[in-house]
Amino acid sequence: MTHEYDIIILGAGTTAFAGARIAAAAGKKVAMIEQSHIGGTCINWGCIPSKTLIHKAEMYHAARKGMRWGLNLQAGSPDCGTLMPLKEAAVETIRTSHYQHELNTSENIDLIHGRARFFSRQEIQVDKERYRAPHILIATGGRPRSVELPGLATVNHLNSHSAMHLPCFPESITILGGGVIALEMGQMFARFGTRVTILERGPRLLTEFDQRLTEQFRQMLQRDGVEIFCNIVAERVEMVGVKSCLYARINGAEVAFVAERLMLAVGTEPATTGIGLAEIGITTNPAGFIKVDSQLRTNIPGIWAAGDVTGPPMVAPNGAREAQIAVRNMLYPQAGHRIDHRFSPMAVFVDPEFATVGLTHEQGETHGYRVVTTYLQLDRVPKAHVMGEMLGGVLLTAEQGSGKVLGVQLLCPRAADIIHEATLAVRFGLTVVDLATTVHVYPSISDGLRQAALLNATEQGLL
Repeated sequence: MTHEYDIIILGAGTTAFAGARIAAAAGKKVAMIEQSHIGGTCINWGCIPSKTLIHKAEMYHAARKGMRWGLNLQAGSPDCGTLMPLKEAAVETIRTSHYQHELNTSENIDLIHGRARFFSRQEIQVDKERYRAPHILIATGGRPRSVELPGLATVNHLNSHSAMHLPCFPESITILGGGVIALEMGQMFARFGTRVTILERGPRLLTEFDQRLTEQFRQMLQRDGVEIFCNIVAERVEMVGVKSCLYARINGAEVAFVAERLMLAVGTEPATTGIGLAEIGITTNPAGFIKVDSQLRTNIPGIWAAGDVTGPPMVAPNGAREAQIAVRNMLYPQAGHRIDHRFSPMAVFVDPEFATVGLTHEQGETHGYRVVTTYLQLDRVPKAHVMGEMLGGVLLTAEQGSGKVLGVQLLCPRAADIIHEATLAVRFGLTVVDLATTVHVYPSISDGLRQAALLNATEQGLL
Protein backbone atom coordinates (compact mmCIF):
# COMPACT_ATOMS: atom_id res chain seq x y z
CA MET A 1 0.00 0.00 0.00
CA THR A 2 1.23 3.49 -0.86
CA HIS A 3 0.32 6.43 1.39
CA GLU A 4 0.04 9.86 -0.25
CA TYR A 5 1.37 13.08 1.33
CA ASP A 6 2.15 16.59 0.17
CA ILE A 7 5.61 16.60 1.78
CA ILE A 8 7.73 13.82 3.27
CA ILE A 9 10.53 14.72 5.68
CA LEU A 10 13.23 12.21 6.54
CA GLY A 11 14.08 12.81 10.19
CA ALA A 12 12.27 14.26 13.19
CA GLY A 13 14.85 16.53 14.75
CA THR A 14 15.10 20.30 15.08
CA THR A 15 15.58 20.77 11.34
CA ALA A 16 12.74 18.44 10.37
CA PHE A 17 10.25 20.01 12.77
CA ALA A 18 11.09 23.53 11.58
CA GLY A 19 10.18 22.53 8.03
CA ALA A 20 7.11 20.54 9.08
CA ARG A 21 5.67 23.53 10.96
CA ILE A 22 5.81 25.72 7.86
CA ALA A 23 4.17 23.09 5.68
CA ALA A 24 1.49 22.16 8.22
CA ALA A 25 0.58 25.82 8.78
CA ALA A 26 0.03 26.11 5.02
CA GLY A 27 -2.43 23.23 5.18
CA LYS A 28 -0.13 20.62 3.66
CA LYS A 29 -0.18 17.00 4.80
CA VAL A 30 3.28 16.11 6.15
CA ALA A 31 4.88 12.78 7.02
CA MET A 32 7.99 12.78 9.19
CA ILE A 33 9.90 9.49 9.26
CA GLU A 34 12.19 8.82 12.23
CA GLN A 35 13.96 5.66 13.32
CA SER A 36 15.03 6.96 16.75
CA HIS A 37 13.84 9.55 19.29
CA ILE A 38 12.05 12.67 18.13
CA GLY A 39 14.04 15.84 18.69
CA GLY A 40 17.16 14.60 16.95
CA THR A 41 20.75 15.02 18.06
CA CYS A 42 20.36 18.45 19.66
CA ILE A 43 17.66 17.38 22.10
CA ASN A 44 18.71 13.83 22.84
CA TRP A 45 22.52 13.64 22.62
CA GLY A 46 23.80 17.14 21.90
CA CYS A 47 22.76 20.64 22.90
CA ILE A 48 20.38 19.91 25.78
CA PRO A 49 22.18 17.16 27.73
CA SER A 50 25.66 18.58 27.14
CA LYS A 51 24.72 22.15 27.99
CA THR A 52 22.91 20.96 31.10
CA LEU A 53 26.13 19.37 32.35
CA ILE A 54 28.25 22.29 31.13
CA HIS A 55 26.05 24.73 33.04
CA LYS A 56 26.29 22.67 36.25
CA ALA A 57 30.07 22.37 35.81
CA GLU A 58 30.24 26.17 35.60
CA MET A 59 28.27 26.48 38.84
CA TYR A 60 30.50 23.90 40.52
CA HIS A 61 33.61 25.73 39.33
CA ALA A 62 32.24 29.11 40.44
CA ALA A 63 31.69 27.81 43.97
CA ARG A 64 35.38 26.91 44.24
CA LYS A 65 36.60 30.01 42.41
CA GLY A 66 34.73 32.22 44.88
CA MET A 67 37.24 31.35 47.59
CA ARG A 68 39.60 33.85 45.95
CA TRP A 69 37.15 36.58 46.91
CA GLY A 70 36.41 35.44 50.43
CA LEU A 71 33.37 33.35 49.50
CA ASN A 72 34.33 30.30 51.51
CA LEU A 73 31.99 27.77 49.96
CA GLN A 74 33.04 24.18 50.28
CA ALA A 75 32.55 22.16 47.10
CA GLY A 76 32.37 18.43 47.72
CA SER A 77 32.44 15.72 45.09
CA PRO A 78 29.70 15.97 42.43
CA ASP A 79 26.67 13.78 43.16
CA CYS A 80 26.14 11.88 39.92
CA GLY A 81 23.09 10.18 41.40
CA THR A 82 21.36 13.57 41.33
CA LEU A 83 23.14 15.21 38.40
CA MET A 84 22.63 12.57 35.71
CA PRO A 85 18.86 12.14 36.29
CA LEU A 86 18.61 15.95 36.20
CA LYS A 87 20.19 15.91 32.74
CA GLU A 88 17.81 13.16 31.57
CA ALA A 89 14.84 15.07 32.97
CA ALA A 90 15.82 18.15 30.94
CA VAL A 91 15.94 16.04 27.78
CA GLU A 92 12.63 14.32 28.45
CA THR A 93 10.86 17.56 29.40
CA ILE A 94 11.87 19.38 26.22
CA ARG A 95 11.22 16.36 24.02
CA THR A 96 7.74 15.96 25.48
CA SER A 97 6.66 19.56 25.99
CA HIS A 98 7.97 20.82 22.65
CA TYR A 99 8.12 18.03 20.08
CA GLN A 100 5.62 15.42 21.26
CA HIS A 101 3.13 18.12 22.19
CA GLU A 102 3.40 19.54 18.68
CA LEU A 103 2.73 16.14 17.16
CA ASN A 104 -0.23 15.61 19.47
CA THR A 105 -1.84 18.92 18.55
CA SER A 106 -1.12 19.08 14.81
CA GLU A 107 -3.65 17.52 12.47
CA ASN A 108 -1.36 17.86 9.45
CA ILE A 109 1.77 16.09 10.72
CA ASP A 110 2.08 12.31 10.94
CA LEU A 111 5.07 10.67 12.61
CA ILE A 112 6.13 7.34 11.10
CA HIS A 113 8.58 5.25 13.13
CA GLY A 114 11.04 3.19 11.15
CA ARG A 115 14.04 3.24 8.86
CA ALA A 116 13.42 5.13 5.62
CA ARG A 117 14.88 4.37 2.23
CA PHE A 118 14.22 5.88 -1.17
CA PHE A 119 12.23 3.47 -3.33
CA SER A 120 12.10 6.03 -6.14
CA ARG A 121 12.61 9.77 -6.43
CA GLN A 122 9.10 10.39 -5.06
CA GLU A 123 8.64 7.32 -2.88
CA ILE A 124 10.01 6.30 0.49
CA GLN A 125 9.82 2.77 1.83
CA VAL A 126 9.57 2.03 5.56
CA ASP A 127 9.42 -1.69 6.30
CA LYS A 128 6.68 -2.97 3.95
CA GLU A 129 4.90 0.38 3.58
CA ARG A 130 5.51 3.02 0.92
CA TYR A 131 4.95 6.75 1.15
CA ARG A 132 4.74 9.08 -1.84
CA ALA A 133 5.00 12.87 -2.09
CA PRO A 134 5.93 15.39 -4.81
CA HIS A 135 8.29 17.09 -2.36
CA ILE A 136 10.81 15.39 -0.07
CA LEU A 137 13.11 17.02 2.48
CA ILE A 138 16.13 15.08 3.69
CA ALA A 139 16.83 16.16 7.28
CA THR A 140 18.45 13.07 8.74
CA GLY A 141 21.19 15.05 10.47
CA GLY A 142 24.66 13.86 11.34
CA ARG A 143 26.42 11.50 13.69
CA PRO A 144 29.83 11.49 15.37
CA ARG A 145 32.60 10.65 12.95
CA SER A 146 35.06 7.90 13.77
CA VAL A 147 38.60 7.30 12.57
CA GLU A 148 40.41 4.19 11.44
CA LEU A 149 42.95 3.43 14.13
CA PRO A 150 44.49 -0.01 14.68
CA GLY A 151 43.11 -1.45 17.90
CA LEU A 152 40.21 0.97 18.23
CA ALA A 153 37.68 -1.84 18.16
CA THR A 154 39.28 -3.35 21.28
CA VAL A 155 38.70 -0.19 23.32
CA ASN A 156 35.29 0.86 24.63
CA HIS A 157 35.78 4.40 23.38
CA LEU A 158 33.35 7.29 23.70
CA ASN A 159 31.98 9.86 21.27
CA SER A 160 29.85 12.95 21.84
CA HIS A 161 26.69 10.79 22.00
CA SER A 162 27.82 7.97 24.26
CA ALA A 163 29.60 10.40 26.61
CA MET A 164 26.16 11.75 27.48
CA HIS A 165 25.16 8.36 28.91
CA LEU A 166 27.98 7.83 31.38
CA PRO A 167 26.75 7.04 34.90
CA CYS A 168 29.37 9.40 36.31
CA PHE A 169 32.58 11.19 35.35
CA PRO A 170 35.71 9.14 34.66
CA GLU A 171 38.87 9.59 36.67
CA SER A 172 40.78 10.45 33.47
CA ILE A 173 40.01 10.86 29.77
CA THR A 174 41.98 11.37 26.57
CA ILE A 175 40.07 13.36 23.94
CA LEU A 176 41.18 13.04 20.33
CA GLY A 177 40.23 16.31 18.61
CA GLY A 178 40.54 20.02 19.34
CA GLY A 179 37.30 21.48 18.01
CA VAL A 180 34.06 22.64 19.58
CA ILE A 181 32.97 19.32 21.11
CA ALA A 182 36.43 18.51 22.45
CA LEU A 183 36.69 21.86 24.22
CA GLU A 184 33.14 21.93 25.57
CA MET A 185 33.32 18.38 26.88
CA GLY A 186 36.94 18.63 27.97
CA GLN A 187 36.38 21.68 30.14
CA MET A 188 33.20 20.17 31.59
CA PHE A 189 34.96 16.92 32.54
CA ALA A 190 37.92 18.80 34.00
CA ARG A 191 35.71 20.97 36.19
CA PHE A 192 34.02 17.88 37.60
CA GLY A 193 37.43 16.51 38.59
CA THR A 194 38.45 14.38 35.59
CA ARG A 195 42.07 14.51 34.47
CA VAL A 196 41.74 15.63 30.84
CA THR A 197 44.17 15.45 27.92
CA ILE A 198 43.22 17.00 24.57
CA LEU A 199 45.07 15.89 21.43
CA GLU A 200 44.73 18.00 18.27
CA ARG A 201 46.26 16.96 14.95
CA GLY A 202 46.47 20.57 13.70
CA PRO A 203 48.71 23.39 14.95
CA ARG A 204 46.07 24.95 17.24
CA LEU A 205 42.61 24.71 18.75
CA LEU A 206 39.38 26.04 17.23
CA THR A 207 40.61 27.15 13.83
CA GLU A 208 37.32 29.01 13.20
CA PHE A 209 38.45 31.68 15.66
CA ASP A 210 41.27 34.20 15.71
CA GLN A 211 44.43 32.91 17.37
CA ARG A 212 44.52 35.88 19.75
CA LEU A 213 41.35 34.48 21.30
CA THR A 214 42.12 30.76 21.11
CA GLU A 215 45.54 31.14 22.71
CA GLN A 216 43.99 32.90 25.68
CA PHE A 217 41.45 30.13 26.07
CA ARG A 218 44.23 27.57 25.88
CA GLN A 219 45.79 29.32 28.87
CA MET A 220 42.47 29.10 30.71
CA LEU A 221 42.17 25.39 30.06
CA GLN A 222 45.70 24.76 31.19
CA ARG A 223 44.99 26.79 34.33
CA ASP A 224 42.11 24.36 34.99
CA GLY A 225 44.54 21.45 34.69
CA VAL A 226 43.78 20.36 31.11
CA GLU A 227 46.79 19.09 29.16
CA ILE A 228 46.80 20.10 25.48
CA PHE A 229 49.00 18.73 22.71
CA CYS A 230 48.88 19.95 19.11
CA ASN A 231 50.44 18.63 15.91
CA ILE A 232 49.89 15.04 17.00
CA VAL A 233 49.52 12.04 14.72
CA ALA A 234 47.40 9.28 16.27
CA GLU A 235 48.76 5.83 15.37
CA ARG A 236 47.12 3.03 17.36
CA VAL A 237 45.11 2.15 20.44
CA GLU A 238 45.28 -0.68 22.92
CA MET A 239 44.10 -1.63 26.38
CA VAL A 240 46.70 -1.50 29.14
CA GLY A 241 45.11 -3.32 32.02
CA VAL A 242 41.73 -1.64 32.45
CA LYS A 243 42.80 1.62 30.82
CA SER A 244 42.88 2.91 27.24
CA CYS A 245 46.24 3.73 25.73
CA LEU A 246 46.53 5.86 22.61
CA TYR A 247 49.92 5.97 20.91
CA ALA A 248 50.68 9.11 18.94
CA ARG A 249 53.65 10.87 17.41
CA ILE A 250 54.60 14.42 18.37
CA ASN A 251 57.46 15.90 16.36
CA GLY A 252 58.42 12.38 15.31
CA ALA A 253 58.60 10.94 18.82
CA GLU A 254 56.11 8.31 19.96
CA VAL A 255 54.13 9.22 23.08
CA ALA A 256 51.62 7.04 24.93
CA PHE A 257 48.54 8.64 26.49
CA VAL A 258 46.91 6.44 29.12
CA ALA A 259 43.52 7.21 30.64
CA GLU A 260 40.44 5.49 31.99
CA ARG A 261 38.47 6.47 28.88
CA LEU A 262 39.23 7.50 25.30
CA MET A 263 36.86 9.88 23.52
CA LEU A 264 36.77 10.67 19.81
CA ALA A 265 35.76 14.24 18.97
CA VAL A 266 36.89 14.34 15.36
CA GLY A 267 33.86 15.86 13.68
CA THR A 268 30.49 14.91 12.25
CA GLU A 269 29.51 12.80 9.27
CA PRO A 270 26.12 12.78 7.50
CA ALA A 271 23.57 10.25 8.72
CA THR A 272 22.72 8.99 5.24
CA THR A 273 23.98 5.41 5.25
CA GLY A 274 21.45 3.03 3.74
CA ILE A 275 18.77 5.53 2.72
CA GLY A 276 19.36 5.04 -1.00
CA LEU A 277 20.91 8.34 -2.10
CA ALA A 278 23.17 6.78 -4.72
CA GLU A 279 20.34 4.69 -6.16
CA ILE A 280 18.28 7.78 -7.05
CA GLY A 281 21.32 9.84 -8.12
CA ILE A 282 21.63 12.38 -5.28
CA THR A 283 24.97 14.19 -5.56
CA THR A 284 27.22 14.28 -2.50
CA ASN A 285 30.64 15.79 -1.84
CA PRO A 286 33.73 13.67 -1.05
CA ALA A 287 32.83 13.70 2.67
CA GLY A 288 29.37 12.33 1.89
CA PHE A 289 27.39 15.50 2.62
CA ILE A 290 24.50 16.21 0.26
CA LYS A 291 25.19 19.01 -2.20
CA VAL A 292 22.53 21.73 -2.26
CA ASP A 293 22.25 25.18 -3.81
CA SER A 294 21.40 28.39 -1.95
CA GLN A 295 17.70 27.41 -2.12
CA LEU A 296 18.48 24.03 -0.48
CA ARG A 297 17.67 22.08 -3.65
CA THR A 298 19.55 18.89 -4.44
CA ASN A 299 20.35 17.93 -8.03
CA ILE A 300 17.12 15.89 -8.16
CA PRO A 301 13.94 17.94 -8.80
CA GLY A 302 11.50 17.69 -5.91
CA ILE A 303 14.14 16.72 -3.35
CA TRP A 304 15.63 19.19 -0.89
CA ALA A 305 18.08 18.74 2.00
CA ALA A 306 18.75 20.81 5.13
CA GLY A 307 20.70 20.68 8.37
CA ASP A 308 23.79 18.68 9.27
CA VAL A 309 23.26 16.32 6.35
CA THR A 310 24.41 19.14 4.03
CA GLY A 311 27.59 19.93 5.98
CA PRO A 312 28.80 23.07 7.80
CA PRO A 313 27.66 25.10 9.55
CA MET A 314 26.36 22.19 11.63
CA VAL A 315 24.41 24.09 14.26
CA ALA A 316 20.78 23.37 15.14
CA PRO A 317 19.36 26.89 14.54
CA ASN A 318 21.06 27.03 11.15
CA GLY A 319 19.50 23.72 10.17
CA ALA A 320 16.10 24.94 11.28
CA ARG A 321 16.45 28.07 9.17
CA GLU A 322 17.53 26.00 6.17
CA ALA A 323 14.47 23.77 6.52
CA GLN A 324 12.16 26.77 6.70
CA ILE A 325 13.64 28.15 3.49
CA ALA A 326 13.52 24.75 1.76
CA VAL A 327 9.83 24.25 2.57
CA ARG A 328 8.93 27.78 1.57
CA ASN A 329 10.58 27.10 -1.78
CA MET A 330 8.49 23.93 -2.11
CA LEU A 331 5.31 25.88 -1.40
CA TYR A 332 6.17 29.04 -3.33
CA PRO A 333 8.71 28.08 -6.03
CA GLN A 334 8.71 31.51 -7.67
CA ALA A 335 9.82 33.25 -4.44
CA GLY A 336 13.36 31.86 -4.63
CA HIS A 337 14.15 32.08 -0.91
CA ARG A 338 17.86 31.70 -0.20
CA ILE A 339 20.14 30.97 2.74
CA ASP A 340 23.15 33.15 3.58
CA HIS A 341 25.09 31.88 6.57
CA ARG A 342 27.12 35.05 6.85
CA PHE A 343 24.21 36.20 8.99
CA SER A 344 24.14 33.04 11.14
CA PRO A 345 25.90 33.38 14.51
CA MET A 346 27.70 30.48 16.18
CA ALA A 347 28.81 29.98 19.78
CA VAL A 348 31.03 27.58 21.70
CA PHE A 349 29.62 26.90 25.17
CA VAL A 350 32.81 26.90 27.15
CA ASP A 351 33.49 29.33 30.03
CA PRO A 352 33.95 32.08 28.98
CA GLU A 353 32.06 31.60 25.75
CA PHE A 354 33.25 32.00 22.17
CA ALA A 355 30.88 33.49 19.59
CA THR A 356 31.23 34.63 16.00
CA VAL A 357 29.19 36.02 13.12
CA GLY A 358 29.99 37.29 9.66
CA LEU A 359 33.37 37.46 7.96
CA THR A 360 36.87 37.33 9.38
CA HIS A 361 39.57 39.71 8.13
CA GLU A 362 40.83 37.14 5.62
CA GLN A 363 37.34 36.22 4.45
CA GLY A 364 36.48 39.88 3.99
CA GLU A 365 39.48 40.35 1.71
CA THR A 366 38.55 37.19 -0.20
CA HIS A 367 35.10 38.69 -0.81
CA GLY A 368 36.72 41.80 -2.28
CA TYR A 369 36.36 44.18 0.67
CA ARG A 370 39.02 46.53 1.92
CA VAL A 371 38.84 45.74 5.61
CA VAL A 372 39.90 47.16 8.96
CA THR A 373 39.97 44.80 11.93
CA THR A 374 40.10 46.09 15.50
CA TYR A 375 41.04 44.02 18.52
CA LEU A 376 39.98 44.99 22.04
CA GLN A 377 41.43 43.07 24.98
CA LEU A 378 38.78 42.23 27.57
CA ASP A 379 40.67 43.96 30.36
CA ARG A 380 39.66 47.26 28.69
CA VAL A 381 36.05 46.50 29.64
CA PRO A 382 35.21 47.59 33.23
CA LYS A 383 32.67 44.78 33.75
CA ALA A 384 35.48 42.25 33.27
CA HIS A 385 37.18 43.68 36.37
CA VAL A 386 33.90 43.48 38.25
CA MET A 387 33.63 39.79 37.33
CA GLY A 388 37.30 39.09 38.01
CA GLU A 389 38.17 37.57 34.63
CA MET A 390 40.29 39.64 32.25
CA LEU A 391 41.26 37.02 29.69
CA GLY A 392 39.29 37.33 26.45
CA GLY A 393 38.64 39.92 23.81
CA VAL A 394 36.57 41.37 20.98
CA LEU A 395 37.49 41.39 17.28
CA LEU A 396 35.49 43.60 14.94
CA THR A 397 36.00 43.62 11.17
CA ALA A 398 34.54 46.49 9.13
CA GLU A 399 34.70 47.72 5.57
CA GLN A 400 37.24 50.49 5.12
CA GLY A 401 35.63 53.79 4.24
CA SER A 402 31.98 52.95 4.85
CA GLY A 403 32.57 51.43 8.27
CA LYS A 404 30.00 48.69 7.57
CA VAL A 405 30.31 45.91 10.12
CA LEU A 406 31.36 42.68 8.36
CA GLY A 407 32.10 40.37 11.25
CA VAL A 408 32.65 40.01 14.99
CA GLN A 409 34.36 37.43 17.17
CA LEU A 410 34.10 37.30 20.95
CA LEU A 411 35.69 35.47 23.83
CA CYS A 412 33.97 36.72 26.95
CA PRO A 413 31.28 35.88 29.51
CA ARG A 414 27.84 35.51 27.85
CA ALA A 415 29.28 35.89 24.36
CA ALA A 416 26.47 33.65 23.03
CA ASP A 417 23.97 36.33 24.06
CA ILE A 418 25.99 39.38 23.09
CA ILE A 419 26.69 38.10 19.58
CA HIS A 420 23.11 38.82 18.54
CA GLU A 421 23.76 42.57 18.63
CA ALA A 422 26.62 41.98 16.22
CA THR A 423 24.41 39.69 14.12
CA LEU A 424 21.86 42.44 13.62
CA ALA A 425 24.65 44.85 12.70
CA VAL A 426 26.03 42.46 10.07
CA ARG A 427 22.64 41.50 8.67
CA PHE A 428 21.26 45.01 8.31
CA GLY A 429 24.44 46.76 7.22
CA LEU A 430 25.01 48.86 10.35
CA THR A 431 28.30 50.70 10.66
CA VAL A 432 30.87 51.02 13.41
CA VAL A 433 29.56 54.56 13.94
CA ASP A 434 26.07 53.13 14.54
CA LEU A 435 27.44 50.78 17.21
CA ALA A 436 29.80 53.32 18.74
CA THR A 437 27.09 55.96 19.15
CA THR A 438 24.50 53.56 20.58
CA VAL A 439 24.23 53.94 24.35
CA HIS A 440 25.07 50.69 26.13
CA VAL A 441 24.37 49.70 29.72
CA TYR A 442 27.32 50.36 32.02
CA PRO A 443 29.02 48.32 33.28
CA SER A 444 28.34 45.47 30.89
CA ILE A 445 30.40 43.03 28.85
CA SER A 446 28.45 44.08 25.75
CA ASP A 447 29.97 47.56 26.15
CA GLY A 448 33.14 45.92 24.84
CA LEU A 449 31.49 45.69 21.43
CA ARG A 450 30.76 49.42 21.54
CA GLN A 451 34.37 50.13 22.52
CA ALA A 452 35.70 47.99 19.67
CA ALA A 453 33.42 49.82 17.23
CA LEU A 454 34.61 53.16 18.59
CA LEU A 455 38.25 52.16 18.12
CA ASN A 456 37.52 51.02 14.56
CA ALA A 457 35.60 54.18 13.70
CA THR A 458 38.35 56.36 15.18
CA GLU A 459 41.07 54.50 13.30
CA GLN A 460 39.18 55.08 10.05
CA GLY A 461 38.53 58.75 10.84
CA LEU A 462 34.77 58.23 10.88
CA LEU A 463 34.42 59.80 14.33
